[in-house]
Amino acid sequence: MFRAMASAPRWLLALLLCAAPSLSGCNTGPGLTKVEAPAEGITLRYDLTPGQVYQGSVRRSATIRAASSATSTSQSFSFDLTLTVRGPDETRGGTAVTARFSGVSVKWSLPPSFPVSVAEFNRTASQQLQGLEVDFNVDDSGKILHMPELPDDLSAELRVVLQQALDALETAFLTVPARPLKAGDTWKDDKKRGRRGKLGRYSEGTVTSKLDGFYKTGEPPITVARLVTDTDETEITTTSAGSHEVKKQSTITALFATEQQYLYSYVNEEQIFDAGNTNTFAKTEVNWAKPASQTGGAAAAKVQDISDPCHPDYVGSEECNAEAAPPAPAGGEPPASSQPPTTSAPPPSGN
Repeated sequence: MFRAMASAPRWLLALLLCAAPSLSGCNTGPGLTKVEAPAEGITLRYDLTPGQVYQGSVRRSATIRAASSATSTSQSFSFDLTLTVRGPDETRGGTAVTARFSGVSVKWSLPPSFPVSVAEFNRTASQQLQGLEVDFNVDDSGKILHMPELPDDLSAELRVVLQQALDALETAFLTVPARPLKAGDTWKDDKKRGRRGKLGRYSEGTVTSKLDGFYKTGEPPITVARLVTDTDETEITTTSAGSHEVKKQSTITALFATEQQYLYSYVNEEQIFDAGNTNTFAKTEVNWAKPASQTGGAAAAKVQDISDPCHPDYVGSEECNAEAAPPAPAGGEPPASSQPPTTSAPPPSGN
């Protein structure tokens, strides 16, 4: 479900998974120092501890070329994401997570015949995303179980913007196998979403992944696994007026923090072929950070136990028996018998 600020519609997503202040640049290139992994390999898993927060920044730019002419248009957007892990979801399975969009900037060029100005469209699209909250579910392998459809009352253009934003959110969770992985290991996954022949979006394809190696990056340094993923996908959108098919090919280069258990960063280079209409070339860059867990409780307050009813600060029902108890020392300190014990190291033993 989606929530846009206080009054926006709420879209329920269910996804099985697994975001820092805005970060500049992507960390999948320079700055990597190769390291040796354990001989038995490393198992990659997402940390879905309830209360854990992930923060990320997303940038996407695209060039759309018309198939029948030499004209092209550009599209770009950027935003920050905050993911909050809610906990296990018995209804949909996996773990419930909430994503919140902020710092949104949409910059699209539009055809001259478009009924609204470019400035108005970009402003409206940014407002639709700003403050939007999306609930979804994910398992610790990063597999998405469910992604909701967009509301029916969106214009076609706004629908494209919001769908691309959701796709960028979804791409944050690369699926990883349950077995320990070594440098050079490869694996394949079948990707399928929606219901074939039903209204809405249906997609299917093949995802081929390789673990390129293990590296140190960042300051302080952390160990990351470098993953390269190639996807071939067919997407069919069905409405009451008919169906429309597009082909997608993409390559993702990602870094997965092995000890911290989250997707550190990725770059997704994608081509979208809409036969007879347009060819789109897009690049999405995402950086994630994992702040300290929010699940720990507040530290207990230190309280001095005053149990002597003759102490001037005593609060209780017992009466002070002055003859049986020694008077309280000057300065309001409790008698020695009621003070907390102190601990010191024993003196060193003689030689």
